[in-house]
Amino acid sequence: MTLFILAVIGMTHIVVDSEIMEPVETWAEDWLPSKLHYALFNCYQCSGFWCGVMLGLLIVSFNPFVVFACGCAGSFLADFSETIFQSLEGLHHAS
Repeated sequence: MTLFILAVIGMTHIVVDSEIMEPVETWAEDWLPSKLHYALFNCYQCSGFWCGVMLGLLIVSFNPFVVFACGCAGSFLADFSETIFQSLEGLHHAS
């Protein structure tokens, strides 16, 4: 369970914030509708869902209900972790 939590948070941050994903994001921009592109590469909640689904399939279960629940958990975890990181960054810059 801890592996899933840390993996979802880390994978989502890689997809949304890392430079390593910029070529993939640029490529996808030409092929995906703008709202889907935004959801996959800029939205922590949306990207977290899909990362949770993928990791749910890989490390938790093949049961579709469990995989969906992993997606929902991933969505929450990614969005919550980004909120915490932004809060900590704000505290760091305030001092």
